[in-house]
Amino acid sequence: MGSTGRRAVGLIFACSFLICCAAILVRPSAPSAQEKTTVTKKSGASNSGTGDAYRLNMLGVAYMNQQRPADAQKYFEQAFEADGKFAVARLNLGVSLLAQQKLEPARVALEAATQQIPNDAYAWYNLGLVYKDLGEAEKGIAAFQHVTEIAPNEADAYYFSGYLYSQLQKYDEAITSFQKGLALNPFHASSEFGLARALQRKGDVAGAREHLARFQKITTEHLGTPFGAGYGDQGRYSLAELPLNSVVDVPAAIPVRFVLEANAFVSKGGGAIRTEIGASTGACFFDFDGDGKPDLFLVSGTADGASRLLRNLGDGRFEDVTKELKM
Repeated sequence: MGSTGRRAVGLIFACSFLICCAAILVRPSAPSAQEKTTVTKKSGASNSGTGDAYRLNMLGVAYMNQQRPADAQKYFEQAFEADGKFAVARLNLGVSLLAQQKLEPARVALEAATQQIPNDAYAWYNLGLVYKDLGEAEKGIAAFQHVTEIAPNEADAYYFSGYLYSQLQKYDEAITSFQKGLALNPFHASSEFGLARALQRKGDVAGAREHLARFQKITTEHLGTPFGAGYGDQGRYSLAELPLNSVVDVPAAIPVRFVLEANAFVSKGGGAIRTEIGASTGACFFDFDGDGKPDLFLVSGTADGASRLLRNLGDGRFEDVTKELKM
């Protein structure tokens, strides 16, 4: 391969990288025009209030993600005022109060939420955290057992059940809970540590040493991270919930069909026969051969297709030189 070919290959790799980066960066952060014009179902003031509640709840979740629970609390309160049947707003209000260690108000909000949405794992999980912080271990265990019934593959809930059993000095039950959590997630650092402590308190020194060594391996090799005390540091269900919005009426998908057609302005290298390029997911103009005319690199949009390099012939036409440069 000549110097021109090597230069072209290097530039092609650079273009491919830039196109991939551009595809990520141009993801819209604001609603598209189609989204802005989406019709909202209007069956009276109730739906309007529900739409406001979803919007306010979303703002509250955003503030929680910024570690600003006091600001989030205001939006969750407004969301619940907009629609008193929107139980997730009440749930998230409890989450924001818990993050501020306002435990009694958090308990009230979350107990009400579990009554409204008894099959919501977020509600029971956060209620369990409240009971834990209030020192009501048995109620906490019951709450986390609800979580394991709703989400049986959730290791975090088994950890907290084990933690609370340990607080009650019920070490056999604690060990069983920690083991169930580790069966679901072998790198659950907190469960390994909890299991080591439960075994130690039960008198199994060798078992405690073994699991403490596993805990140290998990943390030092960054295979897992033990729970913290901050918002979102106690498992995925400790986060505020962002439910799917059932208010917006999404229009039907627009059917799109691609038909391969010979390009009138692209010819195969070494001849005048037209060639089919196919669908593309990106394009980049650059002068790969240094002749002063911008050439075109196309990224294939088909699963088994090949990307194309088109040389600018300078007369409104391009020549497909992909195969020539591969030789």
